[in-house]
Amino acid sequence: MNSDTHLRVLGISGSLRKASFNSGLLRAAQQIAPERMEITIFDIIDLPFYNGDVEAQGDPESVIALKSAIRDADAVLFATPEYNWGTSGALKNAIDWASRDREEGSLMGKPATIIGAGGRAGTARAQMQLREILAETGSVVMVKPGVLVQAFAPPRFDSEGNLIDEETKDLLGRHLDEFTKWILRLVRPHEFARYACEMDTPA
Repeated sequence: MNSDTHLRVLGISGSLRKASFNSGLLRAAQQIAPERMEITIFDIIDLPFYNGDVEAQGDPESVIALKSAIRDADAVLFATPEYNWGTSGALKNAIDWASRDREEGSLMGKPATIIGAGGRAGTARAQMQLREILAETGSVVMVKPGVLVQAFAPPRFDSEGNLIDEETKDLLGRHLDEFTKWILRLVRPHEFARYACEMDTPA
């Protein structure tokens, strides 16, 4: 766990597309995160499909890197697309690999939250499925206020997948503020009360 004043958050997008809306959400989160939150994005594109035979021979380098990044983070921010009423196979695969880690700082007991962009329901069904998956890993997931983004009506992202909608940025910012409190409550309770008071005090 990080011991300095910053909270290290690992962002993982479930979309492999170059102009992914969900990767764009994570980039926006990096830009508007609360001052004490530092978000690093981990690209899951190089992860192989989970295979017990491969695991038995030793984790591939990309898997080692994923597990290490999760252990080094105070929390994980998942951004999920929605395909056929569920999360992406790529994100499920990443979680399957990560869930095999039993070391301190793994997904077991790790603070987490989910955001998502795409579809008419803004990935609501994918997020519900992902919460069930993360419950099995032992992650402690913050649900509200929530970020469910209908990507196309009106357009909220540009052609490169960058978030351009100010209302969505405000929603994402509020979610990240609450996520900061969530992380502190779980991993640094001695700092939580002070931070909550600072957030509630008018500037």
